[in-house]
Amino acid sequence: MALILGLSVNHTYGQYQNDNGYENQDDYEQQPQQQRQQKFRHYFIGGNFLASFGDGGGAFGINPSIGYSLNQYVDVGIGFNAVYNYNKDYYYGGKWRTWNLGVAPFARVYPVDFLFFEGSFEENFISSRYIDKEGVKSDRQSASAPSLIGSIGYVQRIYGQSSFFFSVGMDFLNNKNSPYRENYYDQGGNLRSRPTAIIRTGFNINLW
Repeated sequence: MALILGLSVNHTYGQYQNDNGYENQDDYEQQPQQQRQQKFRHYFIGGNFLASFGDGGGAFGINPSIGYSLNQYVDVGIGFNAVYNYNKDYYYGGKWRTWNLGVAPFARVYPVDFLFFEGSFEENFISSRYIDKEGVKSDRQSASAPSLIGSIGYVQRIYGQSSFFFSVGMDFLNNKNSPYRENYYDQGGNLRSRPTAIIRTGFNINLW
């Protein structure tokens, strides 16, 4: 009786394996791991170096990020930036030196394998100092400034694994405190700003 019961249990377990596509115990135990791999395959981490240049100033910085691939055509995520910005004051002969820390949700669209469009909204927290033409430094000033950045880029990408990219963009908001705009004085002595090119190059690596 015990032998018959044992054979029945083994037959039932073997039938369960066959019905679920497992040839052996190892395949059955590896299923949760494979499910985790498939789940985390859509997440990626990355970063980029950025540079922005204008006639009288520019910016350099780093931008680590984490994101999620909705599918092979769309990525979303959030980035963090640290940017050093400098501007010449042609009107008074001085210069501005600024540090910016910020956070930036973004979305990327890949219409074809090698091309992408990116939109990001950055909120920058700024600490700046003015140095006059005699070299006298002012006290530091704090401010915040939003930036709406649109970019177009080239990418070498293996969906679900890794990518390398290069992009060019600009800030479409007219905020003089933005690290991606160059400040100047017009002929009437009014402070103005104009966009500068934002050049980025970086990589993304999937978590699994």
